[in-house]
Amino acid sequence: MDRHKGRVYRTLYQVVGDANEAQDLAQEVFVKVFRSLSSYRGDAAFTTWLHRICLNLAFDWLRARKRRPLTVPLEPPPGCEEQRPTDLPSNEEGPEERTLREERRERLREAIGRLSPDYREVVLLYHFHHLSYQQIADRLGIPVRTVETRLYRARANLKRLLTSMEGGDRGELQRPAPAAGSLLGSGAR
Repeated sequence: MDRHKGRVYRTLYQVVGDANEAQDLAQEVFVKVFRSLSSYRGDAAFTTWLHRICLNLAFDWLRARKRRPLTVPLEPPPGCEEQRPTDLPSNEEGPEERTLREERRERLREAIGRLSPDYREVVLLYHFHHLSYQQIADRLGIPVRTVETRLYRARANLKRLLTSMEGGDRGELQRPAPAAGSLLGSGAR
């Protein structure tokens, strides 16, 4: 438990987006692991088996919440932040930049939450847990090619969702107006 508690908590926190719920679910994961230890066959690595239990509990929790909006934190869980040395100059951003960053982050959280669980899972493991394709494949018990395909499709879905959320989904992507006298400006294609 000591060896895996950090990884389990981080995974749950990334999926459920709530520190308290992630702590409660982490306890449930370890109870389930203890009760199911006799059913572990050793076909896959223990961490793969543990990760699958962790994700199954997290997704069950999400389903039980009746499709409430999922918030996926993009920052580390509380207590995991690196301490910034006090002698470095401040790189504080202004209120406008902070607001824009938070709005972009919220749109990304919402878009990730709209992905199917299979796509959400590979996005979180690759982009937030920084696992390789092979590590993801091992954890999920799927071929590397499937990981690549899911990640590709998840990114395409995220791009489409974010474009739509930013008001750019009006039949086509918004393009800058062509310069006067250009071929495109004349209506020719």
